[in-house]
Amino acid sequence: MQEMRIYLLNNTKPYQDGDEEYAGDWFNCPVDFEEVKEKLGVEHEEQIEIADYELPFDIHSDMPLWEINANCRMVLELEGTPIGNEMKAIQQKWFDSFEDFIDHKDEIRFYDVGDGAALAEYLICEEYIFGEIPHELLKHIDYHSYGNELEMDDRYLFTTSGVFRYQ
Repeated sequence: MQEMRIYLLNNTKPYQDGDEEYAGDWFNCPVDFEEVKEKLGVEHEEQIEIADYELPFDIHSDMPLWEINANCRMVLELEGTPIGNEMKAIQQKWFDSFEDFIDHKDEIRFYDVGDGAALAEYLICEEYIFGEIPHELLKHIDYHSYGNELEMDDRYLFTTSGVFRYQ
């Protein structure tokens, strides 16, 4: 997972041509406001402005730090999980915003399989999606063909980590 950080500016000290640098600095997230106060010389959150960010979700310049920190903590909770590893792909496929993704993350199902045929076999033999099929008929099922159908289904997302389903 990428490092999460934001570049904050002290908006009470505007940049002038003779200045060597902006009155700002990079801060790792979740941000400790005491560190911001110390480094930027501010007393209140209204005195800072977000100038840049490196986060796995979008933010806007007037987003409060508590909200950014809450989102970062949610990302940290997902770190190392299949959903966390494929968060960007999942969000792009099914959700309009990071908040929507977080609200529905528990509705996403993960299958630790490599392709459509393996998913088809798992769904048929382990989850009995077509009911219990007699053993002598299982060898006649075309898992590759059914797997191709699953790969075209918008409810499934195939990634290098495995397959995800969201309904």
